[in-house]
Amino acid sequence: MFLCLRCGYRGPEGPACPRCGFPLVVEPPQRFAIIKSRPNIWRYESAIGVGQGITLGEGMTPLKRVGDVLVKDEGNNPTGSFMDRGSAVVASVYRGAEAALSFEEDFALSAATYFSARGIRTSVYLRPESLNYAEFLELLRLKLVSVRFGDLERPDVEYGDPYFLAGVKTIAYELYERARGPDAVVAPMERGYLGLALYEGFRELEEWGLMPRPKLVLVKYRGAEEGDVAKWLAGQGASIVEVGEDEAVRAVVTLAHNGIYAKPLSAMAFAVAEGMPNSVAVVTGTGIRKVKPRVYPSVGGLQAEVLDALRQGPMTAHQVWEALGRRFSLRGVYKALSSLRSRGLVEVEYKMRGGRRVKVFALEGRGPRRAEP
Repeated sequence: MFLCLRCGYRGPEGPACPRCGFPLVVEPPQRFAIIKSRPNIWRYESAIGVGQGITLGEGMTPLKRVGDVLVKDEGNNPTGSFMDRGSAVVASVYRGAEAALSFEEDFALSAATYFSARGIRTSVYLRPESLNYAEFLELLRLKLVSVRFGDLERPDVEYGDPYFLAGVKTIAYELYERARGPDAVVAPMERGYLGLALYEGFRELEEWGLMPRPKLVLVKYRGAEEGDVAKWLAGQGASIVEVGEDEAVRAVVTLAHNGIYAKPLSAMAFAVAEGMPNSVAVVTGTGIRKVKPRVYPSVGGLQAEVLDALRQGPMTAHQVWEALGRRFSLRGVYKALSSLRSRGLVEVEYKMRGGRRVKVFALEGRGPRRAEP
Protein backbone atom coordinates (compact mmCIF):
# COMPACT_ATOMS: atom_id res chain seq x y z
CA MET A 1 0.00 0.00 0.00
CA PHE A 2 1.27 3.47 -0.89
CA LEU A 3 0.92 6.74 1.00
CA CYS A 4 1.04 10.37 -0.14
CA LEU A 5 2.69 12.54 2.49
CA ARG A 6 1.28 15.71 0.92
CA CYS A 7 -2.45 15.05 0.47
CA GLY A 8 -2.94 11.92 2.58
CA TYR A 9 -3.91 9.53 -0.25
CA ARG A 10 -3.62 5.88 0.71
CA GLY A 11 -4.02 3.15 -1.90
CA PRO A 12 -2.41 0.76 -4.39
CA GLU A 13 -2.03 3.14 -7.35
CA GLY A 14 1.41 4.56 -8.13
CA PRO A 15 4.16 5.51 -8.62
CA ALA A 16 2.86 9.10 -8.25
CA CYS A 17 -0.17 10.15 -6.23
CA PRO A 18 -3.32 9.88 -8.41
CA ARG A 19 -4.79 12.88 -6.58
CA CYS A 20 -1.98 15.46 -6.48
CA GLY A 21 0.94 13.97 -8.44
CA PHE A 22 3.35 13.94 -5.48
CA PRO A 23 5.83 11.02 -5.13
CA LEU A 24 4.38 8.22 -3.04
CA VAL A 25 6.06 6.25 -0.26
CA VAL A 26 5.48 2.68 0.87
CA GLU A 27 3.21 2.75 3.92
CA PRO A 28 5.35 1.91 6.96
CA PRO A 29 4.55 -0.93 9.38
CA GLN A 30 3.40 -0.43 12.97
CA ARG A 31 6.71 -1.51 14.49
CA PHE A 32 10.41 -1.49 13.71
CA ALA A 33 12.69 -4.51 13.94
CA ILE A 34 16.36 -5.00 13.02
CA ILE A 35 17.74 -8.34 11.82
CA LYS A 36 21.29 -7.83 13.06
CA SER A 37 22.75 -10.82 11.22
CA ARG A 38 22.24 -9.10 7.86
CA PRO A 39 25.04 -6.66 6.89
CA ASN A 40 22.95 -4.86 4.25
CA ILE A 41 19.70 -2.90 3.91
CA TRP A 42 17.63 -6.05 4.39
CA ARG A 43 18.34 -5.91 8.13
CA TYR A 44 15.39 -3.45 8.00
CA GLU A 45 13.14 -5.78 6.00
CA SER A 46 10.04 -5.09 8.10
CA ALA A 47 10.32 -1.31 7.67
CA ILE A 48 11.12 -1.47 3.96
CA GLY A 49 7.83 -3.27 3.46
CA VAL A 50 9.28 -5.90 1.11
CA GLY A 51 10.56 -9.38 1.97
CA GLN A 52 14.32 -9.85 1.66
CA GLY A 53 15.33 -9.60 -1.97
CA ILE A 54 18.50 -9.25 -3.98
CA THR A 55 21.61 -7.81 -2.37
CA LEU A 56 25.04 -6.91 -3.71
CA GLY A 57 26.15 -5.64 -0.31
CA GLU A 58 24.47 -2.23 -0.39
CA GLY A 59 23.96 -0.23 2.77
CA MET A 60 25.69 -0.21 6.16
CA THR A 61 28.12 2.33 4.72
CA PRO A 62 30.80 3.73 7.02
CA LEU A 63 30.54 6.79 9.21
CA LYS A 64 33.84 8.64 9.30
CA ARG A 65 34.72 11.73 11.29
CA VAL A 66 36.30 14.46 9.19
CA GLY A 67 37.13 17.39 11.44
CA ASP A 68 33.99 18.03 13.49
CA VAL A 69 31.65 16.37 10.98
CA LEU A 70 30.45 12.78 10.81
CA VAL A 71 30.43 11.77 7.14
CA LYS A 72 28.13 9.02 5.89
CA ASP A 73 30.11 7.73 2.90
CA GLU A 74 27.60 6.35 0.41
CA GLY A 75 30.38 5.97 -2.16
CA ASN A 76 31.07 2.62 -0.49
CA ASN A 77 27.97 1.10 -2.08
CA PRO A 78 28.52 -1.41 -4.91
CA THR A 79 28.14 1.06 -7.81
CA GLY A 80 29.46 3.97 -5.77
CA SER A 81 26.15 5.69 -5.00
CA PHE A 82 23.32 5.78 -2.47
CA MET A 83 21.08 4.79 -5.40
CA ASP A 84 22.01 1.14 -4.80
CA ARG A 85 19.76 1.06 -1.75
CA GLY A 86 16.74 1.91 -3.87
CA SER A 87 17.80 -0.28 -6.78
CA ALA A 88 18.01 -3.34 -4.52
CA VAL A 89 14.36 -2.92 -3.52
CA VAL A 90 13.06 -1.98 -6.98
CA ALA A 91 14.83 -4.92 -8.62
CA SER A 92 13.47 -7.27 -5.95
CA VAL A 93 9.82 -6.34 -6.59
CA TYR A 94 10.06 -6.00 -10.38
CA ARG A 95 8.07 -8.74 -12.11
CA GLY A 96 8.99 -8.34 -15.78
CA ALA A 97 11.56 -10.33 -17.76
CA GLU A 98 12.82 -7.13 -19.40
CA ALA A 99 13.14 -3.50 -18.32
CA ALA A 100 13.74 -0.20 -20.10
CA LEU A 101 15.39 2.75 -18.36
CA SER A 102 16.32 6.30 -19.30
CA PHE A 103 19.90 7.29 -18.59
CA GLU A 104 20.18 9.40 -15.46
CA GLU A 105 23.51 9.87 -13.74
CA ASP A 106 24.03 7.34 -10.92
CA PHE A 107 20.50 5.93 -11.27
CA ALA A 108 20.87 4.11 -14.60
CA LEU A 109 24.11 2.36 -13.66
CA SER A 110 22.75 1.36 -10.28
CA ALA A 111 19.37 0.08 -11.50
CA ALA A 112 20.89 -1.74 -14.49
CA THR A 113 23.44 -3.45 -12.23
CA TYR A 114 20.73 -4.82 -9.95
CA PHE A 115 18.39 -5.82 -12.77
CA SER A 116 21.30 -7.62 -14.45
CA ALA A 117 22.10 -9.44 -11.21
CA ARG A 118 18.48 -10.64 -11.10
CA GLY A 119 18.68 -11.92 -14.68
CA ILE A 120 16.44 -9.18 -16.10
CA ARG A 121 17.36 -7.98 -19.59
CA THR A 122 17.69 -4.21 -19.43
CA SER A 123 17.82 -1.53 -22.11
CA VAL A 124 19.20 1.89 -21.20
CA TYR A 125 18.18 4.75 -23.48
CA LEU A 126 20.46 7.76 -23.69
CA ARG A 127 21.65 10.73 -25.66
CA PRO A 128 25.41 11.23 -26.13
CA GLU A 129 25.24 14.82 -24.89
CA SER A 130 23.85 13.66 -21.53
CA LEU A 131 26.51 11.04 -20.86
CA ASN A 132 28.79 10.54 -17.93
CA TYR A 133 31.39 8.43 -19.75
CA ALA A 134 32.75 6.69 -16.65
CA GLU A 135 29.25 5.35 -15.97
CA PHE A 136 28.66 4.66 -19.66
CA LEU A 137 31.69 2.36 -19.79
CA GLU A 138 30.52 0.53 -16.67
CA LEU A 139 27.11 0.02 -18.30
CA LEU A 140 28.80 -1.54 -21.32
CA ARG A 141 30.48 -4.09 -19.06
CA LEU A 142 27.24 -5.38 -17.56
CA LYS A 143 25.69 -8.65 -18.68
CA LEU A 144 22.12 -8.55 -20.02
CA VAL A 145 22.33 -4.76 -20.43
CA SER A 146 22.11 -3.07 -23.83
CA VAL A 147 22.54 0.61 -24.64
CA ARG A 148 20.18 2.32 -27.08
CA PHE A 149 20.46 5.87 -28.40
CA GLY A 150 17.41 8.10 -28.27
CA ASP A 151 14.60 9.01 -25.90
CA LEU A 152 12.39 6.60 -24.00
CA GLU A 153 8.81 7.79 -23.71
CA ARG A 154 7.83 5.68 -20.72
CA PRO A 155 10.56 4.05 -18.59
CA ASP A 156 9.59 0.94 -16.65
CA VAL A 157 11.25 2.30 -13.51
CA GLU A 158 12.20 5.85 -12.57
CA TYR A 159 14.15 7.51 -9.80
CA GLY A 160 11.48 8.46 -7.27
CA ASP A 161 9.53 5.19 -7.45
CA PRO A 162 7.97 4.38 -4.02
CA TYR A 163 9.99 1.17 -3.70
CA PHE A 164 13.13 3.05 -4.64
CA LEU A 165 12.49 5.56 -1.85
CA ALA A 166 11.83 2.65 0.54
CA GLY A 167 15.40 1.50 -0.02
CA VAL A 168 16.92 4.97 0.23
CA LYS A 169 15.23 5.75 3.56
CA THR A 170 17.39 3.04 5.19
CA ILE A 171 20.08 5.74 5.45
CA ALA A 172 17.95 7.22 8.25
CA TYR A 173 17.68 3.84 9.97
CA GLU A 174 21.46 3.38 9.88
CA LEU A 175 21.99 6.83 11.38
CA TYR A 176 19.55 5.86 14.14
CA GLU A 177 21.65 2.75 14.82
CA ARG A 178 25.07 4.38 14.64
CA ALA A 179 25.12 8.17 14.83
CA ARG A 180 23.79 8.59 18.39
CA GLY A 181 21.27 11.35 17.87
CA PRO A 182 22.58 13.97 15.45
CA ASP A 183 21.01 17.41 15.70
CA ALA A 184 21.12 17.84 11.92
CA VAL A 185 21.47 15.66 8.82
CA VAL A 186 22.80 17.45 5.74
CA ALA A 187 22.32 16.03 2.23
CA PRO A 188 22.72 17.31 -1.34
CA MET A 189 19.60 18.03 -3.35
CA GLU A 190 18.63 18.14 -7.01
CA ARG A 191 14.99 17.06 -7.34
CA GLY A 192 14.54 16.36 -3.64
CA TYR A 193 13.88 12.60 -3.69
CA LEU A 194 16.78 11.84 -1.36
CA GLY A 195 15.49 14.50 1.02
CA LEU A 196 11.99 13.01 0.85
CA ALA A 197 13.32 9.53 1.67
CA LEU A 198 15.35 10.86 4.61
CA TYR A 199 12.35 12.83 5.85
CA GLU A 200 10.18 9.71 5.71
CA GLY A 201 12.76 7.53 7.46
CA PHE A 202 13.19 9.97 10.34
CA ARG A 203 9.43 10.60 10.51
CA GLU A 204 8.86 6.88 10.98
CA LEU A 205 11.57 6.59 13.64
CA GLU A 206 9.98 9.46 15.56
CA GLU A 207 6.50 7.91 15.27
CA TRP A 208 7.88 4.62 16.59
CA GLY A 209 9.27 6.52 19.60
CA LEU A 210 12.87 5.63 18.79
CA MET A 211 14.48 9.06 18.29
CA PRO A 212 13.58 12.72 17.85
CA ARG A 213 13.60 13.86 14.24
CA PRO A 214 16.86 15.69 13.41
CA LYS A 215 16.89 18.93 11.46
CA LEU A 216 17.01 18.15 7.74
CA VAL A 217 19.29 20.45 5.74
CA LEU A 218 19.22 20.14 1.94
CA VAL A 219 22.02 21.69 -0.11
CA LYS A 220 21.75 22.82 -3.72
CA TYR A 221 23.93 24.69 -6.16
CA ARG A 222 23.51 28.44 -6.03
CA GLY A 223 20.79 29.50 -8.46
CA ALA A 224 19.39 25.99 -9.02
CA GLU A 225 15.60 25.76 -9.08
CA GLU A 226 13.54 24.22 -6.30
CA GLY A 227 10.92 21.70 -7.39
CA ASP A 228 7.65 20.71 -5.73
CA VAL A 229 9.31 18.14 -3.47
CA ALA A 230 11.87 20.64 -2.17
CA LYS A 231 9.21 23.26 -1.53
CA TRP A 232 7.05 20.76 0.34
CA LEU A 233 10.00 19.65 2.48
CA ALA A 234 10.77 23.27 3.30
CA GLY A 235 7.17 23.60 4.47
CA GLN A 236 7.76 20.66 6.83
CA GLY A 237 10.75 22.36 8.46
CA ALA A 238 13.66 21.39 6.23
CA SER A 239 16.25 24.09 5.53
CA ILE A 240 17.45 24.65 1.98
CA VAL A 241 20.95 26.08 1.67
CA GLU A 242 22.82 27.18 -1.45
CA VAL A 243 26.55 26.75 -2.10
CA GLY A 244 28.77 27.79 -4.97
CA GLU A 245 30.86 25.48 -7.13
CA ASP A 246 34.05 26.77 -5.49
CA GLU A 247 32.79 25.71 -2.05
CA ALA A 248 31.84 22.27 -3.39
CA VAL A 249 35.28 21.74 -4.95
CA ARG A 250 37.04 22.78 -1.73
CA ALA A 251 34.93 20.19 0.08
CA VAL A 252 36.01 17.57 -2.50
CA VAL A 253 39.66 18.33 -1.66
CA THR A 254 39.12 18.08 2.11
CA LEU A 255 37.24 14.80 1.79
CA ALA A 256 39.85 13.34 -0.58
CA HIS A 257 42.59 14.12 1.95
CA ASN A 258 40.58 11.97 4.35
CA GLY A 259 40.11 9.04 1.98
CA ILE A 260 36.61 9.94 0.70
CA TYR A 261 36.55 10.58 -3.05
CA ALA A 262 33.31 12.44 -3.67
CA LYS A 263 31.83 14.22 -6.65
CA PRO A 264 31.25 17.98 -6.14
CA LEU A 265 27.48 17.48 -5.92
CA SER A 266 27.96 14.88 -3.18
CA ALA A 267 30.54 16.97 -1.34
CA MET A 268 28.18 19.96 -1.01
CA ALA A 269 26.68 18.39 2.10
CA PHE A 270 30.06 18.39 3.82
CA ALA A 271 30.67 22.02 2.84
CA VAL A 272 27.56 23.05 4.78
CA ALA A 273 27.88 20.58 7.67
CA GLU A 274 31.33 21.93 8.58
CA GLY A 275 29.67 24.90 10.24
CA MET A 276 27.04 22.88 12.11
CA PRO A 277 27.81 21.16 15.44
CA ASN A 278 26.67 17.55 15.95
CA SER A 279 25.74 17.10 12.30
CA VAL A 280 26.02 14.26 9.79
CA ALA A 281 26.86 14.93 6.15
CA VAL A 282 25.48 12.38 3.70
CA VAL A 283 28.05 12.17 0.90
CA THR A 284 25.93 10.48 -1.73
CA GLY A 285 28.47 9.04 -4.14
CA THR A 286 32.02 8.70 -5.35
CA GLY A 287 33.63 10.16 -8.43
CA ILE A 288 35.53 6.90 -8.99
CA ARG A 289 33.24 4.46 -10.77
CA LYS A 290 33.81 0.75 -10.63
CA VAL A 291 31.03 -1.70 -9.88
CA LYS A 292 32.11 -3.82 -6.91
CA PRO A 293 29.35 -6.04 -5.51
CA ARG A 294 29.94 -7.02 -1.92
CA VAL A 295 28.35 -10.45 -1.58
CA TYR A 296 29.20 -12.33 1.59
CA PRO A 297 28.76 -16.09 2.08
CA SER A 298 26.16 -16.89 4.68
CA VAL A 299 27.33 -16.08 8.19
CA GLY A 300 25.46 -15.85 11.42
CA GLY A 301 25.78 -15.10 15.10
CA LEU A 302 28.96 -13.44 16.30
CA GLN A 303 30.63 -13.53 12.86
CA ALA A 304 27.74 -11.57 11.35
CA GLU A 305 27.97 -8.97 14.11
CA VAL A 306 31.74 -8.67 13.60
CA LEU A 307 31.20 -8.03 9.87
CA ASP A 308 28.57 -5.48 10.81
CA ALA A 309 30.99 -3.66 13.13
CA LEU A 310 33.76 -3.60 10.50
CA ARG A 311 31.45 -1.77 8.10
CA GLN A 312 32.36 1.31 10.17
CA GLY A 313 36.01 0.99 9.09
CA PRO A 314 39.24 -0.84 10.00
CA MET A 315 39.58 -1.85 13.67
CA THR A 316 41.74 -3.83 16.03
CA ALA A 317 40.17 -6.87 17.66
CA HIS A 318 39.81 -4.88 20.88
CA GLN A 319 38.00 -2.09 19.02
CA VAL A 320 35.64 -4.66 17.47
CA TRP A 321 34.97 -6.03 20.95
CA GLU A 322 34.20 -2.50 22.19
CA ALA A 323 31.97 -1.79 19.16
CA LEU A 324 29.93 -4.88 20.02
CA GLY A 325 29.35 -3.51 23.52
CA ARG A 326 31.54 -6.20 25.17
CA ARG A 327 28.61 -8.60 24.86
CA PHE A 328 30.95 -11.41 23.81
CA SER A 329 34.28 -12.56 25.16
CA LEU A 330 37.38 -10.99 23.63
CA ARG A 331 38.59 -14.50 22.84
CA GLY A 332 35.36 -15.16 20.94
CA VAL A 333 35.89 -12.01 18.88
CA TYR A 334 39.42 -13.15 17.99
CA LYS A 335 38.08 -16.57 16.91
CA ALA A 336 35.37 -14.96 14.78
CA LEU A 337 37.92 -12.67 13.10
CA SER A 338 40.21 -15.61 12.41
CA SER A 339 37.38 -17.60 10.83
CA LEU A 340 36.25 -14.65 8.70
CA ARG A 341 39.82 -14.10 7.55
CA SER A 342 40.17 -17.74 6.51
CA ARG A 343 36.97 -17.40 4.45
CA GLY A 344 38.31 -14.36 2.63
CA LEU A 345 35.82 -11.94 4.17
CA VAL A 346 38.28 -10.02 6.32
CA GLU A 347 41.79 -8.78 5.61
CA VAL A 348 44.60 -7.85 7.99
CA GLU A 349 47.24 -5.14 8.02
CA TYR A 350 49.91 -4.54 10.63
CA LYS A 351 50.40 -0.94 11.76
CA MET A 352 52.53 0.92 14.27
CA ARG A 353 50.59 2.56 17.08
CA GLY A 354 52.23 4.05 20.13
CA GLY A 355 55.50 2.32 19.30
CA ARG A 356 53.78 -1.07 19.05
CA ARG A 357 52.97 -3.22 16.04
CA VAL A 358 49.24 -3.96 16.08
CA LYS A 359 46.96 -6.04 13.88
CA VAL A 360 44.14 -4.10 12.18
CA PHE A 361 41.18 -5.91 10.62
CA ALA A 362 39.01 -4.64 7.74
CA LEU A 363 36.40 -6.00 5.36
CA GLU A 364 38.06 -7.51 2.30
CA GLY A 365 38.83 -4.70 -0.15
CA ARG A 366 38.03 -2.04 2.45
CA GLY A 367 41.35 -1.85 4.30
CA PRO A 368 43.53 1.24 4.59
CA ARG A 369 44.76 2.54 1.23
CA ARG A 370 47.77 4.36 2.63
CA ALA A 371 49.98 4.22 5.66
CA GLU A 372 49.08 6.40 8.57
CA PRO A 373 51.67 9.00 9.61
